[in-house]
This record gives sequence, structure tokens and C-alpha cells, in this order.
Amino acid sequence: MTLITLRSTEDGIARLLAQPGDIKPRRDDIRRSTLEEASAEHQEVFGDYVADLTTACGIAEKWWEDTVNAQVKKGMDRDDAIAVSFNRRWAGPAAHPKVVWIVRLYWLACDKINTDFVPGKPVYPETFLLKWLVDAGEKELVQLIACMPYWPVGLDENGDWS
Repeated sequence: MTLITLRSTEDGIARLLAQPGDIKPRRDDIRRSTLEEASAEHQEVFGDYVADLTTACGIAEKWWEDTVNAQVKKGMDRDDAIAVSFNRRWAGPAAHPKVVWIVRLYWLACDKINTDFVPGKPVYPETFLLKWLVDAGEKELVQLIACMPYWPVGLDENGDWS
């Protein structure tokens, strides 16, 4: 099955990699970090993330296909059905609760590794969640994450990710 999207994956990548810098300043040297340069903790958790996201992608892909097909069954042509489905759920297949949960879980896990295990060698969560997928050639997973209009996280009263 092919993931149904409406918007540019490249635009989604650029948007999501830039957004966190709007609320927490980013350093270019850290932004460019690679999986190979990362700590063993980051590498291990990234492997878990890819496995979990791959499972969630299959679930979200089927759910999104069913969402679009429900509109087709109402008499819409496929292009209109896709547009209506995206208008109702702006993140498309990335709106599936399992995808949102995995993104939040691993964003916070990356931040915890940065704080608790390797404070001198941090990895930005957006790099961990998206850039490393791009670098690894995980095209379908990148396409899924790039559907998100924003990261499903925020800052608490102490300025920590939550």
C-alpha cells in the first residue's frame, strides 16, 4: 500500500525541522548530528523508534485508506475524497493516535537521554525523530511524519518539553 498524502513531503520536513527552533534556540552543529555520531543510548532508542513507527505506519496507512474510501463510498471522486479527509484531519495518516503517541513518547525519550545520560552530547528531538529517518532512507516513515503540521509536544512552566 502507498501512503496517501496531499502536501509536499519536502515542505513537511523543512517545517518540522525548523519549528522547535522558534521556541528553543538551536545550534547548527547539534542540528546536523548524525546517528553514527550519537551516543549508544540514542542509537539504541532510535532503533526502537523505527520499529515502533514502522508498526504504527502500517496501522495508520490502513486507517487513512479506509478514511478516504469512506468519502469515495459517499460518491466523491478520489481526489475530492483525499482533500475532504485532509480538511477534517489536517495531519492525514499522522493523525492516527498511535503515531501521535509514538512521536510524543520518543521525543520525550530523546530529551531524557540528553538530560540524564549524555548532557554534553545532546541530540535535538526533531533530528532524532525526522532527520535520522531521512538519513536512513526510511522514505515511507519520513512521508508519514512529514504529514504532521506541527510536533505534538510543548513546553511546561519550567521550559522543559512535555
